[in-house]
Amino acid sequence: MNIKDISQLLVKVPLFNGYSISSVTSFLKETEYQIRTYKKNEIIFFRGDIITNVNILIKGTLVAEMQKFNGDSIVIGHIKINEILAPAFIFGEDNTFPVDLITLEETNLLVIDRNKFFNLIQKNKRLLLNFIDEISNKSQYLSKRIWFNFVNKTIGEKVLSYIKKNSKDNKITFFPSISLLAKKFDVTRPALSREISNLCKKNILKKIDKNTYYVNFEKFPKKNIWHF
Repeated sequence: MNIKDISQLLVKVPLFNGYSISSVTSFLKETEYQIRTYKKNEIIFFRGDIITNVNILIKGTLVAEMQKFNGDSIVIGHIKINEILAPAFIFGEDNTFPVDLITLEETNLLVIDRNKFFNLIQKNKRLLLNFIDEISNKSQYLSKRIWFNFVNKTIGEKVLSYIKKNSKDNKITFFPSISLLAKKFDVTRPALSREISNLCKKNILKKIDKNTYYVNFEKFPKKNIWHF
């Protein structure tokens, strides 16, 4: 992948909002970077690994997991293309990954040395502001996630909140799978499947395809549901 191809990918990354392809190319020429490729189902970082670089996902999807003391894992979230990995941990006192990061498909990372990146944002105010926005957005997401789990205590409440937030055109797809969503909700897969089945029996959901359902909002519970 040549520098022009990389620049065309990076202009879609929020970190480079407001910059042209030529500007991004200039940034790349000014710093040191690598493209790293990973296969599906690789653990690319473990919780506690030291962060020495800025890692930007330019291809693929990652799942972020934490291991419980009993060996079970909880899905914290998914990292999609154009996101920076653990931006709030690149600088500050604790420069370690807070979660395990696992590829869900073939993945490419753009890797920039942390010190070189620091020099770059010192000289470019817009780039610095974009980076601060990335950190703020991640922090706000995690805060909402904590509140979501606090307010929605039952499996049913979590499922209904997820449907309300993620449905489109009266359809919901449990992404990327019911198994991974169960980990995200910190429940077992059978328990989540049972709850989805109950919603089908109540005619709130109707299965269309694998993991995809039609949502009948006329029968949706009227109680307030908090989502993030």
